[in-house]
Amino acid sequence: MGDYAKAELLCQRALKIREKALGSENVVTATSLNNLAVLYDDMGDYAKAEPLCQRALKIREKALGPDHPETATSLHDLALLYTGMGDAKEALRLAAQARRAQEKNLSNILSFTSEQQRLAFQKTTKPYDLPATLGSAPELAEIVLRQKGVVLDSLLEDRLVAEASGDPKQRVIVGELRSAKQRLAKLVMEAPEDLSESVRQQRNAEKEKLSAEVEQLEGGLARQVAGLGRARRALSVTVQQVQSALPPKAALIELLRYSHYLGKDNYEPHYGAIVIGAKGEPGWVPLGSADEIERNTTLYQKSVRGKTDEATMSTVLKALEEQVWVPIEKALPEGTATVIVSPDAELSFVSFAMLLTPEDRFVGEKYSIRYVASGRDLLREAKPTAKPKTTMRVFANPDFGGLAAGPRLEQTNTVALRSIEMRDLEGISLPGLPGTEKESAALEARAKKSGWQAQAYLGAKATEAELRQVNSPRILHLATHGFFLPEIDLGKRKGAGDAAEIPKGKLVNPMHRSGLAMAGAQRTLQAWAKGEVPPTENDGVVTAEEVGGLKLDGTWLVALSACDTGGGEARTGEGVMGLRRGFIQAGAQNLLMTLWPISDETTVQIMLDFYDAAFKNGDAPQAIADTQRDWLVKLRKERGLLDAVRLAGPFIMSSQGRN
Repeated sequence: MGDYAKAELLCQRALKIREKALGSENVVTATSLNNLAVLYDDMGDYAKAEPLCQRALKIREKALGPDHPETATSLHDLALLYTGMGDAKEALRLAAQARRAQEKNLSNILSFTSEQQRLAFQKTTKPYDLPATLGSAPELAEIVLRQKGVVLDSLLEDRLVAEASGDPKQRVIVGELRSAKQRLAKLVMEAPEDLSESVRQQRNAEKEKLSAEVEQLEGGLARQVAGLGRARRALSVTVQQVQSALPPKAALIELLRYSHYLGKDNYEPHYGAIVIGAKGEPGWVPLGSADEIERNTTLYQKSVRGKTDEATMSTVLKALEEQVWVPIEKALPEGTATVIVSPDAELSFVSFAMLLTPEDRFVGEKYSIRYVASGRDLLREAKPTAKPKTTMRVFANPDFGGLAAGPRLEQTNTVALRSIEMRDLEGISLPGLPGTEKESAALEARAKKSGWQAQAYLGAKATEAELRQVNSPRILHLATHGFFLPEIDLGKRKGAGDAAEIPKGKLVNPMHRSGLAMAGAQRTLQAWAKGEVPPTENDGVVTAEEVGGLKLDGTWLVALSACDTGGGEARTGEGVMGLRRGFIQAGAQNLLMTLWPISDETTVQIMLDFYDAAFKNGDAPQAIADTQRDWLVKLRKERGLLDAVRLAGPFIMSSQGRN
């Protein structure tokens, strides 16, 4: 409340009570000392704050050890104090000590908890704020390379180690975990036929039981695979390892959103970038206010969805280039030709290749732009095989069934766009996508010409059940509707035969709110709207959570030829919770996604050009970079900037390991 005078008296009184009752060297007394020190820090009275902070730190180090979370808190608070005092050198020294303690604590947390518990713990940590505020590039680079996306990394590690283990118990747990997650996802999405209060309570109890089962299985698997005291793979990564994995003439850009410390307990959200070349120390590029950048990313999102005019599109592409790209480009090593971007927060939904330079050219014309969830992904090694598979599985133009709910799909010159307007579950319309059959036929022909075994699933055969049976093909191509629901209250549903309203509950987990539509999806949505429950194992609605259970280890490429498949909920430091996360969790090496609705007709040509390049050079990220560049330039010349960006701009590829 800012009433420091009253707060000071109460803090002092609490300290006296604890000193008298517990002694001056007690760890609980140290808490009061630290609280009073933080108060003086907020007041700007550093002379009073420093000795109290030092005293609390000594008590905690002696009683709890150097790596205890409370010791880390004291180190961090003292580092903040010295930051406010302008002593950056001492602040960095203390922040580094705090970080080592925090990483040990994080490693332990990742070794016995469930996914939700790990994500919840990550929300309580602020590993980037101080090093970014102080501009310490080497320290910050190592922290980001170790901790960005560490929850997903630890879950992947658990599964991969368990599946490769000689212990059958671990493999059984992986299977049980997949099954439990699938059952939970279906239970969350489906609507009950019986809307009575007793059934609602029974279903809620079943959800809670399944959630507890998933958490228990995830925690148990972590204990068997990692165990307390053993460092996670991610938390031992070094800058030098990542530098050695960079392709020739390439630089890694680690973007991050962090809270910039202004002193006296005041913070401001900022963006920054770490630039890592093959040699030398990393560089730190502060990008300034997150609010200012995100005002432009919001306008950018409207523009690429056709809600502004061409002049606005040009203005925002140049503004973002000046805010974000220009400072980064100045820090790139000389001779850089490939830029590997690890995005964060709202910048996860920006296609950097289509930003416009002052010379009015696309950034993608000068650089090959690639994407990773984390720079650590460059180190991931594909499963060794005697001979790489040459199999392709294509799912296209699913027969969604039933009648579309209405013409709610955006139309452009009668060309269907592969998107769904997901304002609520009951109004979703799923028009057919005949253009994707042409795409499928052409892909089959190209695959066979290259000596690949191709199999297509079209119409009624493009089912969720068939997708579940897919087992690590070299390429998986999915041409259908994609969706991402906002976090919504599913509202009220009238009971049968009366006007009673039964609450449907909330759809909160972003991994349940995003997904793909397969055969029968329209029938399922209509059944849900009526309160009916179709068979859950093949209902046509494949959520991102279910995608994570697919068997795609060894799959070189997953291409999502659908709208908004790169969408989801951006969680600072942990990536995008949505289809991106699901397919990475399933094991895909290269994932081709879209950031906004795509044209059914134009996409066919872009996809075919991409596959021609990918088959030719075997480098999927380079193939999409080249194809996108050519189409952006071609369409801009023929149809103008607006059409070029909307039709060729949405494609991004997130990759792991070497191609």
